[in-house]
Amino acid sequence: MFTITPTAPAHFAQLAQHQRLCFPTITPEDWMTEEHFVAHLACFPAGQHVALDGERVIGQSSTFRISEALAFAPHTYHDITGANAFTLHDPAGAWLYGADMSVHPDYRGRGVATRLYNTRKALVRALGIRGIVGGGALPGYPAYSEQMTVEDYIGAVSAGRLIDPTLTPQLRNGFVVRGVLRGYLAGGAMGDDASLIVWEVEMGA
Repeated sequence: MFTITPTAPAHFAQLAQHQRLCFPTITPEDWMTEEHFVAHLACFPAGQHVALDGERVIGQSSTFRISEALAFAPHTYHDITGANAFTLHDPAGAWLYGADMSVHPDYRGRGVATRLYNTRKALVRALGIRGIVGGGALPGYPAYSEQMTVEDYIGAVSAGRLIDPTLTPQLRNGFVVRGVLRGYLAGGAMGDDASLIVWEVEMGA
């Protein structure tokens, strides 16, 4: 059994290692470090959570608040997250930006991500803001990139004809795709583009 709890300084070292375990193919400069987690907790402690199995970090959720204008404008991961420092955090922002969510490889498929998403939704409701927005990586797309456009791939995943390791769980958790973020990621095995995913309070669970 695992628990969801607010991130604390005692988790920082594990979280940095957790990044490397969960995202072995991304460029190293996109990993969150202990210094980044310190910054997150300093600017928006309510938006940082971990999933624990005992004292072991098995999942992580990092978020910040942002204005609608910035959230829905074209952007890259590096720019929107302030190079992982959350420098664009707006205490009055109408949207919660999902910068990062990850689950330890040994714990995937056990409902950890759903619990973390539900924690984000509960935070949105508690804050009285609009919803959650984020850039969703498409790790399954490179295998289809020579056969279809990224828009067609997202459409196939949304229709249930294809399964994407990231987008499919997001859709199952109530998110919808509102567009494509070109060049969102700095290359790597997951490709450059991402889906712009949105969950609004009025959409329900």
